[in-house]
Amino acid sequence: MHIVFKVDASSIIGYGHVMRCLTLANALRDKGVDVSFISREHHGHINHLIIEHNYSLIPLPKGANDIVQKNSDTWLGCTIIEDAQQSIQAMQTIAPADYLIVDHYAIEATWHALVTNYCKKLVVIDDLANRPLLCNVLLDQTLNRNAEPYQALIPEHCTMLLGKDYMLLRDEFSHYRAQAKTQRDQRSEQLGHHISNVHIMISMGGSDPDNLSQVALLALERLHITMPNIQVSLIISGQSIHLTSLQRLCNTLTWCTLIIDSKDMASQMIEADIAIGASGSTAWERCCLGLPCLTTVNAENQQLIAKNLNDSGATINLGWYKDISSSMICDQIEQLILHPKKYQIMVENCFNVCDGIGAQRVTRVLLNKELPKSA
Repeated sequence: MHIVFKVDASSIIGYGHVMRCLTLANALRDKGVDVSFISREHHGHINHLIIEHNYSLIPLPKGANDIVQKNSDTWLGCTIIEDAQQSIQAMQTIAPADYLIVDHYAIEATWHALVTNYCKKLVVIDDLANRPLLCNVLLDQTLNRNAEPYQALIPEHCTMLLGKDYMLLRDEFSHYRAQAKTQRDQRSEQLGHHISNVHIMISMGGSDPDNLSQVALLALERLHITMPNIQVSLIISGQSIHLTSLQRLCNTLTWCTLIIDSKDMASQMIEADIAIGASGSTAWERCCLGLPCLTTVNAENQQLIAKNLNDSGATINLGWYKDISSSMICDQIEQLILHPKKYQIMVENCFNVCDGIGAQRVTRVLLNKELPKSA
């Protein structure tokens, strides 16, 4: 079987789409599937990671059109027709695709209709539910997602894989889950006073174009005055446009460790007691390892994720990134440190959100010759 992924990344788009596709690709390859990628060479792309994972990659050239951060319709960098034509040309150079898996907010039914004759089945990974999709399988891993928003957007025959059972996480997270449960129990017993030794992780996603990493770091600098035993890990991408300024800031903070291009996020999360992070796909990773988090909403597509996680009691939603203040961050972290029972409840709620084996479930569905009507 041959499966092709169509997905892009850039310093504006972010890296989450490529990372979750790599997660699914790895699960499929473990079952003997041949996998290829088609990905455009936007500024700040991470196509090198696809190659490092030993997948065949057909790069598409950088488009002539500007990409606007807050307008996902622009994220192809070219017209939808141009992208479809170039993707078809790429697919014609490789083995026929049993599945074409598309993870891209700028791609919709017009594109799907053009490429449908070049694959046996088409899978869409989405979490917006805002445009027509001409697909055989729809995957939306948003917590508590139901079918209603998609009913008028997809074909009647489409199989829907919705909600927490299909969250795409790398195997490392499920492997560390038992250890995380033991460590969280131990740490909750050690909290409850201002001199608690607490490790806080800041992870605002791969690109963090709005530099929320700095906002969080400056807030913790303020908190450090009253809680001098806190330690902080700041995790960023080496392609971040704010890399130099963040390095400079971290050099002045002896209690902060800067980690660039972490190769083992699960280990970093195990070591942390509390996180501050965006409401993207990393939110599911934190939940799988029971890591309470203060979440920010950095884009419109994160609104529902942040709300559902907050409603489940797994996170504290700080809201829209422009409205977040240092005092908000300090107050919420202090509350978690000083109230171990509240911390432990959040830990338990996190574990209930995600079990870490969603990629295996998706793989089983795709490798089943007769797709279920509803999975």
